[in-house]
Amino acid sequence: MAQLPDKKKIRQVFRKVQKHLLIEQLIRQFSTNKEDIRKKALTQADLSCCTNVLELGCAFGSFTGALKDRLHPAAEIMGLDIVPEYKPFFLAACKHAGYTGSFSASGINLIKKYSASSFDLVICSFALYFFADIIPEIARVLRKDGRFITITHCQSNMQELIGITRKILEQKKLLQHHDPLPVEVILRQFSAESGRERLSEYFGRVFSVDFKNSLIFQPLEIDSLMEYFHFKSPFFLFGTDTDSNIIAEELILELQKTAAKNKVVNMCKDDRIFICSRPLTIKEQT
Repeated sequence: MAQLPDKKKIRQVFRKVQKHLLIEQLIRQFSTNKEDIRKKALTQADLSCCTNVLELGCAFGSFTGALKDRLHPAAEIMGLDIVPEYKPFFLAACKHAGYTGSFSASGINLIKKYSASSFDLVICSFALYFFADIIPEIARVLRKDGRFITITHCQSNMQELIGITRKILEQKKLLQHHDPLPVEVILRQFSAESGRERLSEYFGRVFSVDFKNSLIFQPLEIDSLMEYFHFKSPFFLFGTDTDSNIIAEELILELQKTAAKNKVVNMCKDDRIFICSRPLTIKEQT
């Protein structure tokens, strides 16, 4: 049975900061929906009075960068992550956005050291599924009129790639039939489908916006899809006693077959934005 990767495994993947940047560019290049999902998320609420902001799983600060001209001019942004290599990139994103920035690689649990009602705004994009158990703390550190804005994947995200990977692993007896891949376990922690229920326990109002998208690869662009897979591969293969190189050749053949049959490889990239307000007190939660 697949397990959630631990912090060490997650850190190993995302320490490849330049590679991560290239993968984000690749996603934009091959997306059918060219709108910036982070900017779309931030248009859902008036943030002009926000002065204290916390970004969780901030990475190189893509969400923070999208805050440009949206906050109070004196706003300060704190970024939390577990990868120290992100620090200069995050601080550069803060500077570009026009706000004072701070960064800590001590991890998400640092949120527990903040006093209640410390922040006007908490943001998190494509990371909450790694630490969904921190949602009660997010509600605690938000001010009464604060907002929590988060972006996550649908459970159908990457299903085409997941399906082919599963087929190969099962044929090699490296995965039991019906056992989820690690990436599926991760997505189930906090997805478009499960997000509202989890958030509603701690917020009086939860509003969502769907973001429909696909990644489309032409037959001659399979190498780009393989770049995407190799970066994500630990989350596909962790705990399966194999690595990406073992299945790469067969994966390429399967993708080429799909491209020949359908003229393209179409991979689902549907996401959902959640905008949460009115954080509930412990008494209100019970």
